[in-house]
Amino acid sequence: TPTSSYNIPNLFLPKQLHNDGNYIISLSQLCRYLGGIAEEMGVEVYPGFAASEVIYTEDGKSVKGIATRDVGIGKDGERKATFERGVELHARQTLFAEGARGSCSESLMEHFNLRQNSSSQSYGLGI
Repeated sequence: TPTSSYNIPNLFLPKQLHNDGNYIISLSQLCRYLGGIAEEMGVEVYPGFAASEVIYTEDGKSVKGIATRDVGIGKDGERKATFERGVELHARQTLFAEGARGSCSESLMEHFNLRQNSSSQSYGLGI
């Protein structure tokens, strides 16, 4: 109701929804903490910079790095006073952690024909 609430007795909740003995944490704080540990180990982490395209080696046989998108472009497509050119980040190893259907992942799957001889993707929802 707008001014009060009702508790649902645990008796009626399925076992999977009982949170006994579990911890509740902030995902952003966990990522910040793990990012700090990774940086101490020598990993370069670039939070706030989204990859917009994959850069391949000249022979096309491997990934050279990624490029970030230009920022500071108005809705009309013109450069604003805050314009900054995107940068290319080259690395010996590039980790793509954008999910199975991200734009860079799609580019990799198409470029290296990773869907050949594989089953189609399937998705499931549930609690």
